[in-house]
Amino acid sequence: MRSVAPALLLTVTALAACSGTATPAPAAPRTTAAATSSATPAAASPVAGCEFYQAADAKAVLGAELKPAPKFTDNEPGKTDTKFTSCVYWTADDQRYANVGYRRALTPAGAADNRSQFTRQRTADAVTVAGVGSDAYWDTPNGQVLVLAAGDALLVISTGVKDAPKAGRSRSDTEKLARLVVDHLPG
Repeated sequence: MRSVAPALLLTVTALAACSGTATPAPAAPRTTAAATSSATPAAASPVAGCEFYQAADAKAVLGAELKPAPKFTDNEPGKTDTKFTSCVYWTADDQRYANVGYRRALTPAGAADNRSQFTRQRTADAVTVAGVGSDAYWDTPNGQVLVLAAGDALLVISTGVKDAPKAGRSRSDTEKLARLVVDHLPG
């Protein structure tokens, strides 16, 4: 049994990656992780765990130069049914970001939990986003797109301005990022 409500956990961990300042890029990329990615190794993120999220995706949405590597956060360390990470690309001036939370199902129980969280997070004012994953919607109160992707992966995607309220996030930018990132997911 979880001590934190699943919807709150999903929202807080995804949004936590967006606040504060970005961490410096790691010293060297892990080439073995990039080589196993479904994306071209040269285009893949230089951070292990973010290989599916290409800098070109974030740049296409933010329209600005980016820091060289995304900030990576493991949001559920020690979990055995799911692996929930977030990868945030920041603009070079640290003012805007493009965040992708990726919760992979590692077991059938994890897949069921992802489907359940996707459904429970959906509010009455959610807006369906067509053509992204198996199902997707704009989560109006949290200013993010949630995507149920192949293999019952759950994506939580947001774009925005540092320290700005969630309500000010761009729905069109976030939907654009969702469409780009889903194309690079493994599996």
